[in-house]
Amino acid sequence: MRPPYDPSNPDADRNQVLVWIHQGDQACGLRHFIKAIRYYQLALDLARTRRFLDLQGRLCRDLGYLYLHHHNTDKARNLLQEGLGICAGDPVLRFGLLTNLVSVSMLENDYRQGLQRLEQALDVFEKAFPDMSAAPFDMVASYAALYRLRRSLRRVVSLLDAGVNPERIRVIYRLAPPPWDPKG
Repeated sequence: MRPPYDPSNPDADRNQVLVWIHQGDQACGLRHFIKAIRYYQLALDLARTRRFLDLQGRLCRDLGYLYLHHHNTDKARNLLQEGLGICAGDPVLRFGLLTNLVSVSMLENDYRQGLQRLEQALDVFEKAFPDMSAAPFDMVASYAALYRLRRSLRRVVSLLDAGVNPERIRVIYRLAPPPWDPKG
């Protein structure tokens, strides 16, 4: 399904992307995830076509999280990596993409990769917000959770490096509650 595309009217196309994002957000709030994926994908396709990189990065993060929440780590990883490739100048978006990639690695039991992504996410946060009080509250909460997770992941990687059978290592990891979850 290809979205409408009018090369002569980028403002109308940008507005259409924003409408589909809003509809996707609403569908998530109602827990209509298939519908949400459809709207986000339409928005992402048009954002890619028009090179709306800010919206494309956000959509990669949000659609990637939606796939991650439903344990489709392959699709999530591809979208999140695409987002990282275009969002170098936006530390908030980069932090979100890296945080989601940590979750992908954890779900796949790839603890070395998870630790590497986690260190990158912490570095992005610390460089963007040397004064933590200037950071958005949800980012501070995510930073704190990643900071605590780092100690556990370092232990796991040390065990792996010491030759412990990976199947003997068990890490309990829960995804952060999705934005549409009233308990989150």
